Amino acid sequence: MSSRFLARAFLAAAVAACLPLAACESPGGKVSVLTGTTPLSGSTYAWAPAQTESGDPRVDNDIMRERIRTAIDTNLAAKGYRQVDAAQAKLLVSYHVGLKSGTDYSATSMGGGPGMACGVRGCIGGYGWGMYGAPMDVDVRAINYTEGAVMLDLVDTASGKLAWRAISQKRVDEKDATQDGLNAIVADMVKTLPPGAPPAG
Repeated sequence: MSSRFLARAFLAAAVAACLPLAACESPGGKVSVLTGTTPLSGSTYAWAPAQTESGDPRVDNDIMRERIRTAIDTNLAAKGYRQVDAAQAKLLVSYHVGLKSGTDYSATSMGGGPGMACGVRGCIGGYGWGMYGAPMDVDVRAINYTEGAVMLDLVDTASGKLAWRAISQKRVDEKDATQDGLNAIVADMVKTLPPGAPPAG
């Protein structure tokens, strides 16, 4: 069996192994949940009167506020929580959103001999080039990305203490800012939220 065939088979297997991981990524990215010392008390909620602004116009605008609140209301309702006037609510809901920019670097090598697959760790297959490896040109590209975080808080109105908190952290793009994208993120965040009480009657 030729070294060229082995190199191609190895690379094909590596790509095939990576595809399911990308396809199975959770919409909410990395989700962490904090349960406060005060247990969740009932299934009625109202929005907290004051919402902290992030100072970022990408999220501090009427369109994004409406989409985020709709996503939270929809998913809380699906868990059995009912929105009421603040005077009757047992929980107050608030959220916080943060965005930050980052840069990754990708290196792609060009050159190498016949039948060679070259990367940042050297080349597979082809002719022997000695201790310094095959001659190659390396193309380094900067990849800019945006990291996003959403924090969802439920505060007990009787004690004023935090009862439950979920935080989602992930790299975000335009799809995550749509209503469907935000619905999916919040759905991931509330997966472990205890179900609310069923409506009376």
